[in-house]
Amino acid sequence: MSETTKNAPIRLGGPRAYFMWGMGLLGYLFAVICRSSMSAAGIEAANHFHTTSTALSGFLYLQLFVYAIMQVPAGVLLDRFGARILISCGGLFMAVGQSLVALAPVTWLAVVGRGVVGMGDALVFISVVRLISAWFPTRQAPLLTQLTSVTGGLGQIISLYPFAWLLRLAGWQTAFLTAAGTGVCVAAAILMTVRDDPHQSSRRHERPEGGLKSAVRGLGSALHSPGTICGFFVHATTWFPVNMMNQLWGIPFLLAVEGWSRGTASAFLGAGVVINMVFGPLMGRLAGVHPIHGRAAVVYVSIGAQIVLWTILLLTPGPHPMWFMVLLLVALTSGGPASNIAMDYVRDTNRPANLGAATGFANTGGFLSSAIVFLGVGVLLDMQGATDPSLYTAQAMRMATLIQYPLWVVGLTGFTLMLRPTLQAIRERRA
Repeated sequence: MSETTKNAPIRLGGPRAYFMWGMGLLGYLFAVICRSSMSAAGIEAANHFHTTSTALSGFLYLQLFVYAIMQVPAGVLLDRFGARILISCGGLFMAVGQSLVALAPVTWLAVVGRGVVGMGDALVFISVVRLISAWFPTRQAPLLTQLTSVTGGLGQIISLYPFAWLLRLAGWQTAFLTAAGTGVCVAAAILMTVRDDPHQSSRRHERPEGGLKSAVRGLGSALHSPGTICGFFVHATTWFPVNMMNQLWGIPFLLAVEGWSRGTASAFLGAGVVINMVFGPLMGRLAGVHPIHGRAAVVYVSIGAQIVLWTILLLTPGPHPMWFMVLLLVALTSGGPASNIAMDYVRDTNRPANLGAATGFANTGGFLSSAIVFLGVGVLLDMQGATDPSLYTAQAMRMATLIQYPLWVVGLTGFTLMLRPTLQAIRERRA
């Protein structure tokens, strides 16, 4: 690439930019399908592998734990190799993981497969965020990040309905192998079409000088930014309740505590995706127009509403009226878009060269807290003797979900302490 071509003015946000974003969305949609496939197959997995509640939670615990610990390395690799390579590799890793789940003769091998899914999943979202930063003006980035999350949420709908339908119709192996084959096709399409930034004229990524050591040093710079730490606490505190419900424990909880049918519980959780489609653009617009006070208000209101409504749910006998459950669903769903505020704090307080590592670290928060909740609920159920789905009772479920409260306390404290220096850094940068 000539210096003239490299420095030529580029119009950001044009049709080509939306095409690149769309291909990135395809990769993220597949990642969410893989991530939430165990939600649709949770009870089937318990019966398929004849396993306990703790072992069942292990499917998602390992997946999310691997995701969490991979976020920082993924960010460093993103700064080094670019979004195209990472999204493609993520799709292939997830395909391998889903194949292991499909063919595993024993539980531990299926759990390893979910860990491989988590490794691939870890590479995707932060890479799509990086594509947005490279291809679109700064003022559009918050909205597009939210739209990415909203569109990716359709993967949950695909898991709850088409994937679950295929699982019941064709069986365990066919359903998960079909998902694996889809991943290979998605990875190939992205590898052939995506470019990391508007200046990239070929598939070759322009690597930064200094190699991988330079990228690692960029991680150190990212961790010195208050916005990176603040983003970590935002993501860790807002997202785990809705993740807990959508990914594994939502349907068992609603069946045991509210006495709903499986179909009603699935429809209820699926409605959250529709609510997310409304919240996402609204919060993205608010975050872009009011970067100082608007973002903090979104985070505090979302977390506060979740704590209040969840506490009422646990302290009052079920079944609860539908209007209350809808309010709870709205509060829980708000946590998804609110968690994306973390990326706005990161982007506005870090240099572009460190953005991958900083985004990866912040994105660790929600997955780390979710992994703790997933395992904690399973362990607390087993401690009460509820070792399989037939033994889940309303009281056991209520006690198990108390694991959320310590995480809320820690997360809110960390966010509050880091908010002031983060806002100061944003003001200085904008000035």
